[in-house]
Amino acid sequence: MSCSTALKKARPLHTVVLAIGNTLRGDDGVASRVADLLGERSGVEVRRAHQLTPELAEEIAHASAVVFVDADPGAVEARLERLIPSQRRSPLTHSVTPGELVIMAERLYGFQGVAYLCRVPAERFTEGDSLSEVAEAGARAAAECVLGLLDGAGR
Repeated sequence: MSCSTALKKARPLHTVVLAIGNTLRGDDGVASRVADLLGERSGVEVRRAHQLTPELAEEIAHASAVVFVDADPGAVEARLERLIPSQRRSPLTHSVTPGELVIMAERLYGFQGVAYLCRVPAERFTEGDSLSEVAEAGARAAAECVLGLLDGAGR
């Protein structure tokens, strides 16, 4: 599903954008670049995290929408899709998936908003703080998708 498919929802009132990844691991930090491109907007809280942890459930619980932005080596284009919450895979891990975090926010804090996942093309996950050309182009396309959602523009 391309970004246009997910944009049929009405404009969220308060949105949390979670940019996931390590900026010191090449393209893994592409979500942070997307966050930079989004800039500051009324009604939008942009948060950067190296990984998703259970503590973030409370932070997203009061939002009307949450957008998880993450590098995806399998993506050929920036993709924004509605996230279907999923059950926790293992109780012995220190990080969680976006779907698991949404379930925690629902069950523990009453989250009733909508969740999206924005997959950003990436190819290089080695040490360094620069992005590949693929990731930079993906960041720009992903920012357009997220801005379209935030502006309520169904492209």
